[in-house]
Amino acid sequence: MSARRSILVPGLLERGQRGERGERGVILLETALVVVLLLTLVVATFEVGMGWRSSITNSNAARAGARVESYQGTGYQADYSALLSVNAGLTSVSRATITRVIVFKATSGSSTVPASCLALTPSVASSTPTGVNTATVKCNVYSGTQIANIASGTITSTNFGNGSNTSAACTNTKLDYYWCPFGRSNDQAAGLDYVGVYVEINHASFSRMFGSTFTIKDTEIMQIEPSATGA
Repeated sequence: MSARRSILVPGLLERGQRGERGERGVILLETALVVVLLLTLVVATFEVGMGWRSSITNSNAARAGARVESYQGTGYQADYSALLSVNAGLTSVSRATITRVIVFKATSGSSTVPASCLALTPSVASSTPTGVNTATVKCNVYSGTQIANIASGTITSTNFGNGSNTSAACTNTKLDYYWCPFGRSNDQAAGLDYVGVYVEINHASFSRMFGSTFTIKDTEIMQIEPSATGA
């Protein structure tokens, strides 16, 4: 018997090697695309999760602020205490900063922030914003900087009302001048006021996939407790 011999044609061998290298290149390219896609999904999921956490925390902070406002009622520290509560509720969210907080008079438990209040800039003591009629616009607007200063003690309760719970409690030098707590109704017979707390924060994006920051807003409304005058 004669042994079988394989004859390798040089041209066919080269083409086979090129084919194998081409297949490996395609596999590497496909793997790279899959890895990029998976990483994108992981980062997007993480980003959405962080945003969702900030949204829930913001909602809880607004609810805490409204609860304090309801309990304080006509007490001269109503807004001051509520802002401290809002700030404390958001300290656990490291990537979020408070843009502004609006304390406003609502008409019901399902009201939204009046457009005229959203258009206002934060209060500066001793002046009424241009074009604002304090007889009809019942809201106090506080900036993130003001709230940070309240938390640090730079702004104190003395910047709110004067502790007398009289008609002179909120002069035009006080930050809660535009809807003075003393002017709120805690009389069940006359009708209890609804107080709303609108909290707006900027959440810093981790990956910048959805922009550098995005805004989260929440509003909570509660009725002032009967005869509530603060602690």
